[in-house]
Amino acid sequence: MARTGPSPADGRPRTTITRIVMPGQTNARGTLFGGVALALMDETAAIVAIRHARASVVTAHIHSVDFEAPIHEGEAVEVTATLASVGRTSMRIEVETWGENLETGSRRFCTKAEFVFVAMGPDGKPTAVPPLPPARG
Repeated sequence: MARTGPSPADGRPRTTITRIVMPGQTNARGTLFGGVALALMDETAAIVAIRHARASVVTAHIHSVDFEAPIHEGEAVEVTATLASVGRTSMRIEVETWGENLETGSRRFCTKAEFVFVAMGPDGKPTAVPPLPPARG
């Protein structure tokens, strides 16, 4: 299930998804496959983009993915995506993942990336998106 709402700091739309890492999602070292992490990040970012654009979106680009720490089988992976900037038809979404040992509650920062989505109109062509919401004071 996704939680959504404005970021407390700046009012920008965000969504967080939490999943448990299962055996079929891990490599031979028992850590989350990078491709699975990217899929979760793309899904979470897409929710933010669709909610902002109120239109279908496509992933246009993924910038600088940095894997900083592994997430182990049986741990929770929490993915948070925040709307960072808006162009005429595109949206840049910042995404972070955190790993959590569910038994100890210990959390650590694991991955960050930027995704760019383009809003698509019913005709299958890029369509304009609303401006970035104003920052809250």
